[in-house]
Formats: sequence, C-alpha cells, structure tokens
Amino acid sequence: MTASVRGRGRRLASLAALGTAACLFFACVPRSPMVTPPPPEVEAVEGYGSASVSGAQAAVKGKFAFLFRRPGLGRIEALDPLGRTVYVMLFLETRAYFILPSRRAYAEEPPAEMMDRFLGFSLSPGEVLHLLSGRWPRGGPAGGPDWTIRTGPDGRVLGGDREGLVFRVIKFFGRTGVPREVGFSRPGTTGRLKVLSLRFNPPERGEPFDTHFLDRFTRRPWDDIAAEIEREN
Repeated sequence: MTASVRGRGRRLASLAALGTAACLFFACVPRSPMVTPPPPEVEAVEGYGSASVSGAQAAVKGKFAFLFRRPGLGRIEALDPLGRTVYVMLFLETRAYFILPSRRAYAEEPPAEMMDRFLGFSLSPGEVLHLLSGRWPRGGPAGGPDWTIRTGPDGRVLGGDREGLVFRVIKFFGRTGVPREVGFSRPGTTGRLKVLSLRFNPPERGEPFDTHFLDRFTRRPWDDIAAEIEREN
C-alpha cells in the first residue's frame, strides 16, 4: 500500500493518518464489495475501505480499517504493505489517542480534534456509525442539532450538511440504503470515502478499545508525533 502526500506543516501531519491505513481484521476482508441490509438497531459497524482527502495544504490517499461501537467508541488501525501495524487511533467517549507502536509513544486529544486529523473534518464516532449504516435518527436532530439530512423518494439518505460540511452519497450497496461511496466537502477541503466491506453488529472479540497498554508508552505532544509521521512518509 502506498500513500501520496503533498503539502507542508501542521496540516500535512494532521491528514497523514490516511496514508497507510489498513484493515483492523485484515484476514477477514472479502475480495469483492458486499454487505447485507442493516438490522433494526445498529450498535456497531466494522469494515475496510479507502479514502482520499484534498486540502489547501495537503492531499492524501490510503486504505483503512474501522470499528465503531456505541456509545462513542472507535478504532482505526494502519498497517504497512507487510501487514505490520504502523499506528492505531482509538476513540473513547471523552478522549482519543493516536498511537505509534514502533516509537512506544502516543498523543492524546479530544475525539473531535483527532477525527479532524484523520478525515480533514470532524465527525463523532456516532455520526460515523450513522453515515456508514445509512441510518440517521428521524423525528429529531440527526446526529446533532445542526445536521440537515436529505432523503430520496425511497427513504434512502442521499446526503446532509452541517455548518459548511456537506456529504453526499455517490453510490449505494445494491438496493440497500447502505452507502458504498460518499463524497465530502467543506471550504478548503474535499474528500471521498469508499467502503469495500462492512459488517453490522459484529461479535465482540478481545478488547479493541482497551488503553491499559499505554502505561508502557510515553505520552508526547502532537507536534512530536506529527514530526514522526512526516519522517515515516
């Protein structure tokens, strides 16, 4: 897997998290895109995809894995072409961690800021779950008080916007309402997400959101972690 990155400074480091991302459960990825309709209650999503983000100062492309689970939990793991872990991003309800296992180091920030470093714009784990499942709350605020969600005649979610951040569903998985490809834009930034595989409510395996191992790691400022990312890219 390769990543192309151009730009400079803090924003480059912020978006580099897309560079070499790969599947959290790599061996489980199917060879062709497939998905079943979501169940009535979506508590978690797990999958594999690719994304690209272009901004005023940087552009990145890469593949990634994800696991998002209620309430407000998320995990993204990056692997190099040989399957070795490059970095891990953990999202808990109130804190998020960017972890470099090779350096035994991590940075800690609020979840919204960490997601902005990954996507180039901020989405909460709950909003990502809504987006990937195509199931946004009805009869009230959709994922937040500022979201406006657009639906088609068949009831499928076609897009939405919030304070200048716009998403639109480019392609669905077959006749389901599950997005397969989504475009994003906000002033100065555009992006695209393509989902290659997706599972709803997967059984819990291990402790993917455990942070006790960080006791053996060194907490460092984000600028230090960003410098390490730039050196590795």
